[in-house]
Amino acid sequence: MLFRLVLLIFTLVVMQGTAKQPRSIPKYTDWRLPRWVLPRHYKLRLLPFIEEGNFTIDGQVDILLECMEPTTMIVLHMAEIRIAKDEGLQVYDLVESRRVPIQSYIEDKTRQLLVIGTKNETLQVGNQLNDKLNGFYRASYTENGIKKYIATTQFSPTDARRAFPCFDEPGMKAVFQITLGRQKFRIAHSNMPLKRTYQNEDLPDYVWDEFQKTLPMSTYILAFIVSEFEGLDSPEIDLQERTRFRTWTRPSAGKQTEYARILGPRVLRYFENYFNISFPLPKIDMFAIPDFAVSAMENWGLITYRETALLHDPLRSSAADKQKLSFVLTHEMVHQWFGNLVTMEFWSDLWLKEGFASYLMYVGLDVVEPSLQMGQQFTVQETQKVFAVDSLLSSHAMSMPVKKRNEINGLFDSIPYSKGPAVIRMFAGFLGHKKFQQGLTSYLNNKKYQSAVDDDLWKAMSNQSIDALELPADIRTIMTSWSLQTGYPIVTVRRNYDLQTAIVTQERFYLLSSRNSSEFPLWWIPLTYTTDFNTTYQAWILGTEDGIELELPSAPTDWIIFNVDQIGYYRVNYDENNWKLITQQLLKDHHAISTFSRSQLLDDSLNIARTGSLPYYVAFELSRYLRSERDYAPWYSAFKSFEYLDRMLYQTPSKDKLRFVTSEFFYEKGIRQMATTSCVRTNRFEERKGDSHLTISNRNQLISWACRLGVAECVNNATALYKSWMAQPDNNNWVKPNYKRAVACAAIANSGDEEWDFALERYLSTDLSSEKEMLLYALSCSSSPEALNTLLEWALDANSGIRRQDSATVFGSVSGNPIGSSMVFDFVLLHWDKMVKEFPSLAVLGRLVDTISQTLDTETHLENLVTLSEGGRGDLGTSTRAVQQALERTRINLEWKKRRFQTVSKLLDSWSRVQTFS
Repeated sequence: MLFRLVLLIFTLVVMQGTAKQPRSIPKYTDWRLPRWVLPRHYKLRLLPFIEEGNFTIDGQVDILLECMEPTTMIVLHMAEIRIAKDEGLQVYDLVESRRVPIQSYIEDKTRQLLVIGTKNETLQVGNQLNDKLNGFYRASYTENGIKKYIATTQFSPTDARRAFPCFDEPGMKAVFQITLGRQKFRIAHSNMPLKRTYQNEDLPDYVWDEFQKTLPMSTYILAFIVSEFEGLDSPEIDLQERTRFRTWTRPSAGKQTEYARILGPRVLRYFENYFNISFPLPKIDMFAIPDFAVSAMENWGLITYRETALLHDPLRSSAADKQKLSFVLTHEMVHQWFGNLVTMEFWSDLWLKEGFASYLMYVGLDVVEPSLQMGQQFTVQETQKVFAVDSLLSSHAMSMPVKKRNEINGLFDSIPYSKGPAVIRMFAGFLGHKKFQQGLTSYLNNKKYQSAVDDDLWKAMSNQSIDALELPADIRTIMTSWSLQTGYPIVTVRRNYDLQTAIVTQERFYLLSSRNSSEFPLWWIPLTYTTDFNTTYQAWILGTEDGIELELPSAPTDWIIFNVDQIGYYRVNYDENNWKLITQQLLKDHHAISTFSRSQLLDDSLNIARTGSLPYYVAFELSRYLRSERDYAPWYSAFKSFEYLDRMLYQTPSKDKLRFVTSEFFYEKGIRQMATTSCVRTNRFEERKGDSHLTISNRNQLISWACRLGVAECVNNATALYKSWMAQPDNNNWVKPNYKRAVACAAIANSGDEEWDFALERYLSTDLSSEKEMLLYALSCSSSPEALNTLLEWALDANSGIRRQDSATVFGSVSGNPIGSSMVFDFVLLHWDKMVKEFPSLAVLGRLVDTISQTLDTETHLENLVTLSEGGRGDLGTSTRAVQQALERTRINLEWKKRRFQTVSKLLDSWSRVQTFS
C-alpha cells in the first residue's frame, strides 16, 4: 500500500518588516529544520493492515503551515515512507486560493529530510508496519495458541517521521486530528478520546475511527494503537471524575493490572495538587505492549509500557517488580507535565523533562506509596550511579549542543536521567522545597503548550522571593555551572586541628589519572557539614575560586562530615586523621551518622581510593564497620565497589583472597549476626510478615552476594530449592518471589545442563513477563561458556523465542557474569554490523556498549575498541559516545591494574592472614 502525502493547507503569513528574497531551490545543507514555515495543524489518516503477508499502511496527511518568512522551500522530516505517485504531493496557498506548482522534490535519506521546492512531479517511493520497535510498528503475542498482532508506536525521539512526513522536532508543536482505520473486530486508540466511527467505503470489513483534536503537542508524544486488547477501568472511581483511567492488555493478562489501575490515578491526582495544575486531557489509557524497546513512553493520554513495567501478580511478582512498576508509572505521570505540557525546545535540553520526571518520582512515591521507601534509595539509585559515568573525561554536560541526528539517541544515558535529578535535588535543598515547588508551578504555567529552554526555568525560580536566602550569586549563574559543565567536583577538606579551621578546595573528579586535559572547571558549591547530625552548617565555594578557609565548630578530637546526607552533587575527601575519626565513630556506634552519609562515606572512600588520592587501607578500614550494618543503602554502596574489585581480580590469585575476606568478615560476621536479629535468615531464604520493603531488598542483595562468593550454605540451599521446583514445575511457591532471581542464578551457576534447560523451558512457557525477565537473567548465570554462547546467538535470532526487546538484556546479563564478559565483547565485535541494524535508535546500542565495557581490562580489548572507534568495523550507529566511554573505561581499568593491583593484593593477603577485621 502507498502512503499519500498531501501538503494540502499552506497558509502564507509574511511577518512585518523588510521582506527577504526567497531562497534558491532545492539545496538545503543543515540537518535541523529551518523555521521558514511552522506546522500548526495536522490532519492524519492511517490504515494499518495487520495480517501475515500484509503489514502495510495506507494513509494521508494534510499539514497546515504558517509561513514565517518568504521562501520557495519546505523542509520536513520523512524516513522509510513511500509517497504515492499521481498527485501524491500537493501544496496549496490558502491566501491566494491556488495550488502551488512543485519545482523539485528531494528525499535525503541520510538526514531523513524531505525537501520540497515550490511543475508537478510525482515520485514512486511505501510504508509498512516494521518489526524494529520504532515508528509505527508491529508486535506479536500468543493467545490461546493463536499468534496475534498489534500495531503500535514508539516515536521518541526521532521516529514519528517513520509513520508520516512531519516536522519532527520537539519545539515544533501543533494540533493533531487523527483518524485510524481498523478491522471491525479490533479497537483503535490515540491520544484523545474517540469522536466518531464510520464505515470505510472501499473496504467493507473496515471502519474509520476519528478522534478528538489534541492540544498543541510535539510529534514524539503522539501515539496510536490498533489491537484486540481488552481494557479495564480503574477502581478508583472518585479519582476518575475528570480523567477516565484505563489499562489495556492482551486478554489473558488483565488481572495483572490491578495494582497499576489503583496506583495510576492516585499518582496523577498527587501531581495535580503538587503543581496546582489540572491534567488537561479527559483520559489516560495505559497499554502493556508485548514487545517494547524501552520501559515506557509518556505519550500524552496514551502511555505505553513494556509488560514488566505495568503487569504485577501479587502472588508471583517480587517486591523489586512492584518497585519497578511504581517507579516507571510515576515517572511517566510526571512527564504529563514535564515533557508534554511543557516541552524542551530541542533534545539538547533533554534533562528538562527526564531530570524532573526522575526526581519528582521519588517525591511523589514517598507520599502515594510510602511503603516502598523510595526516598531512602535516591543516592544509590541516582547520585552514586551517575558518578561512575560523570567521572569520565568523555562524559557530557546536562545541556549540550547536538551536532548531528545520531547524537540525539546518545543523549539518552544516565546524565539526564540520573545526574539531572541529583542536581535538581541539590537545587531544591538550598532553595527550599516550598519555593522550589512554587517555582515549578510558575514555570509550567508560563510555558504550558509551548517549548522551553533552561533559562525559562531559572527565570521562574528567580521570581520566588529568594532574597532572604542570601545566595552568593543569581540562580542562573549558580545552576548553569552544573548544567553546562561536564563532570562534578571532588571537595577536599584539610583540617588544621590546632586552629580548628579547614582549607576546603574543589577540582573536577576523574577516574583516569593519565589524561590530556587543559580544562579546570569550577562550580558554585553549596557546602553543608556537621559534627553530630543534630546541627547542619552551611557555606559556599564560589564558582570563581578553587577553595575557601572555614572555621570549624568541632574540637580536634571530633570528626566532621561534609555534604550531609549527600544532598550535594560532589564527592568529599578528607585528611587521613579525619577519616580515622569517622572510622572510629562508625565502629563505636554507626547510628550516630545518618544512613545516607554512611552510604556516601563508603562510596566516596572506595572510589577515591581507585584514583590513588586516598590509600586503600583507609577505605578498607572504614568498611570494617559493615559487620554491624543493617540498612540497605550502605550495603548497596559497598557491594558496588566490591563488585569492581572482584571483577578486576577475577583472573588473578587475589580473587580468592578478596572473596575469602569478604565472605568471612562481611558475610560470617555481618550477615549471620543479621540472621540472629531476623533481618536475614539465609538458611531457608525466609522473611517475616511485616518486613519492610528495604529489609527485603537488603536481604536479597546479601543473599545474592553470599551465593556469588560461594558460601556453601547459600549455594546448597539455593540448589536444593531449585531442584524442588524442577520436581514440581507448577509449584509457584517453591521459594518466596523476592528471592527467585538470586536462587535461580545461584543454582544454575553451580549446576549443569539439566538446570539450564529447565529454566529455558520455563522462560518459553510462563505467561508472567517479570518471571520471563528473571529466568532470562538466571540463564546468563551459567558457568558453561557453551550455554552462554548459545544464549548470545539466540538473542539475535528472531525465531529463538527471545523477544527483540530482551536482546540487549541478554548481552548485559551475560557480560555481568565474569565468565561471559570477554565473550560478549568478542561476540558484539563479530556481529557489529548486525547489531547496528538491530538497534537503530532509542540509544539501546549505546547502553549495551556501556554495559559490556565496564570491566574490559586488557591491551587486546583496548586495541579492538580503538579499531571500532575509528570505523574499522563499520558505522557506530547511535553508540559513538558509548564507544568513546568504553575506551576510557578500559584505560582506567588498565591503569588500575598497573598502579593499584599490587597494593590491594598485599592488603588482602595480610588481612586474610591476621584477620584485621576481627
